[in-house]
Amino acid sequence: MSEARSQLRPRRSAARRHAEPDPVGGPFSLQAPSYPLDPPLEDVRIPVRPPHATATAYSRNGLMHRFPDAEVGDDLHMLFSEPGRARRSRLSPDVLVALAVPRRTTRSDYDADLLGPPDFILEVVSRSTWKHDLGRKIDCYQRLGVRECLFFDATRADLDGAGRELWGFALTPARREPLAEAALPNGGRGVVSAVLGLVAHVAKRTPPSAPGDTWELTMRWHDPATGEDIPDYHETRAAAVAERARADEAEHEARAQRGRADAAERRVAELEERLRRRRGGP
Repeated sequence: MSEARSQLRPRRSAARRHAEPDPVGGPFSLQAPSYPLDPPLEDVRIPVRPPHATATAYSRNGLMHRFPDAEVGDDLHMLFSEPGRARRSRLSPDVLVALAVPRRTTRSDYDADLLGPPDFILEVVSRSTWKHDLGRKIDCYQRLGVRECLFFDATRADLDGAGRELWGFALTPARREPLAEAALPNGGRGVVSAVLGLVAHVAKRTPPSAPGDTWELTMRWHDPATGEDIPDYHETRAAAVAERARADEAEHEARAQRGRADAAERRVAELEERLRRRRGGP
């Protein structure tokens, strides 16, 4: 046992790991958080579906379905060069859409120098990242040539100080133009993305259920062309299950009709045979 232990090398401490330089580097680099390996205590409440992850997953899946040929990614490392810097910088948008980049071009890194800037970026702001999202990140997106950037405050924390839940900007090298709002069929209002041809809106607001909890806001993309919202994964799955059930029911009814038709034909053949026998036919 002692010999085996002597062959083990101590792991680096957390302080040393954080002190080491980022391999990509740059003032816009994001350090991944460090999570404990031990399981949490039973009385520690851990949210299963935090609003941030829910909004990111919905937009990724919905926009992938809406733009099947475009590159749509979430939490990709976007690499880019900056004047006067030897090493490239890195940002991690929550969701990016590059309409002219073929699907599955990237795996974990989006090379903006090679592929060009994304057309659209969604940032779901939180208390730990909002200063970075509303400051350095959008400054960088503007310099890179991103056309639109949308922000979503999924916990209703009023992080921008204006009481907004959804807001964004159309970006040019010289200007940031606030995205326009539009009325929805249900009487609500949403933020228009001219790049995507969709309207982002808050479909549901769930208040805190216990001390220490936050609001949970549900975001949806409305398609003016169809007059409906892009469904989320569970809605899409439920619709697929319902459609399959209808198809199975229709197939069952078709088989029953074919069975009744076959039975009727056999009955007619039997009656014709009896009639021929009574007439003494061959």
